[in-house]
Amino acid sequence: MIKLALLFAALYAATAFLSAQPPAHAPDGGTRQMITSIVVPPLPSAPFTATVNTEWTRTLEDGARMTLKNHRLIARDAQGRVFQERRFLAPERADNPITRLTSTEIADPTTHTAAFCSPYEHVCELHAYSMPAVPPVAAPGRSPGGGATLTRTELGTQTVNGLEIVGTREVTTVNGAVLGTDRPIAITKEFWYSRQLGLNIVTRRDDPRNGAEVFTIDDIRLGDPDPKLFALPADARIIDRRPSAPRR
Repeated sequence: MIKLALLFAALYAATAFLSAQPPAHAPDGGTRQMITSIVVPPLPSAPFTATVNTEWTRTLEDGARMTLKNHRLIARDAQGRVFQERRFLAPERADNPITRLTSTEIADPTTHTAAFCSPYEHVCELHAYSMPAVPPVAAPGRSPGGGATLTRTELGTQTVNGLEIVGTREVTTVNGAVLGTDRPIAITKEFWYSRQLGLNIVTRRDDPRNGAEVFTIDDIRLGDPDPKLFALPADARIIDRRPSAPRR
């Protein structure tokens, strides 16, 4: 019994000693990388429902290749309202290819409102929404500052899901001094665009800094989607953050 008591005393003293030591370092913020998916404009009179497939492949320092994927639902009705799922990127599993849903978004150009809903917190935040600005397409050649050069190649047309899509490849060669690299880098982007839907049906980006990103839209169903997609969840708490919202 005395030996057991001495053992407990020794363990207590060791724990007290360790807890009294200063931490080895401050908390680490870590590194976060993210990619920007396709843009679905609020185009009226061009309704559809489809699936966006994302594949992000990076080559690590030791030569290993890491590939993350997700598949998410998007839709647009005849009014131009846009519904989108947001899901985690993760290694694809054959037994469960659908990754965790993080949020749903509804952009309504008729009420100038965007709703961001969390399925786990049961909360929807309303924000002011306006038509996304369409940046001008850069002309081939050297940039105004001389830090990059753009070349563009037309790839012709294809038919996918009954839609005619037009292909373009762009290669931007960036001076290493602009990025802090010891040599120029080439960034390649390829787009296959549907004029009927106003969407890039296929987008490929190959950037040495971020890896290869591929976005494809398939399972395209033309016509108005299920109207339930554009209704806020009945059990959600609504937080109105629009500038004109009444103060609470």
